[in-house]
Amino acid sequence: MQVDTDVTSGTSAEPDQTSPQQRGKAVLRDIVETIALFIVVFTLSQVLLGNFMIEQRSAYPHFIPGDRILVDKVLYHLTGLQRGDMIVGRWQDDPTDVFKRVIGLPGETVQIENNRVVIDGKVLPEPYLEPGVYTQPDGVGKWVLGPNEYFVMGDNRLDSGDSRQHGPMMASDIVGRAWLRYWPISKFMLITNPDGG
Repeated sequence: MQVDTDVTSGTSAEPDQTSPQQRGKAVLRDIVETIALFIVVFTLSQVLLGNFMIEQRSAYPHFIPGDRILVDKVLYHLTGLQRGDMIVGRWQDDPTDVFKRVIGLPGETVQIENNRVVIDGKVLPEPYLEPGVYTQPDGVGKWVLGPNEYFVMGDNRLDSGDSRQHGPMMASDIVGRAWLRYWPISKFMLITNPDGG
């Protein structure tokens, strides 16, 4: 006895109707779109973020020469800088990028008395300093900050060229707020404000 069966696979076995020329154009279009996307992402990253290598010892031992960081160059304008933020900036008399901590904010009076920082008459707690590190005035000892001025110092106070010598840093000379240390990989970390700012 013969049984007829009608089996369908549910898939069409139609041959690919695209020509080699059409497939080549599709591949070329994909390559061009990928390159264009890379260029857009790269350009945005250069606008929004800065890539810097720390060269000074002013933040030792938390940050050392050779550490590489990413800096937020745009968003900090929206949130503002807070005391304790780490920034990259430059002095008006020197185009070299420097890595410092924000100590005094616009409109404040900064004094260095008895090897301690005093802001508007109150001693500034500085949990980021290593035990035994103290702050010498190095000259002036008192600064009244203007509306666009920041007082910045390195955490390695005895080996830091900062606002004690150069005076306040202008807001326009701040490149951005340090955001991430990505090198060396063993020290990969978000750079946060110890005051929670």
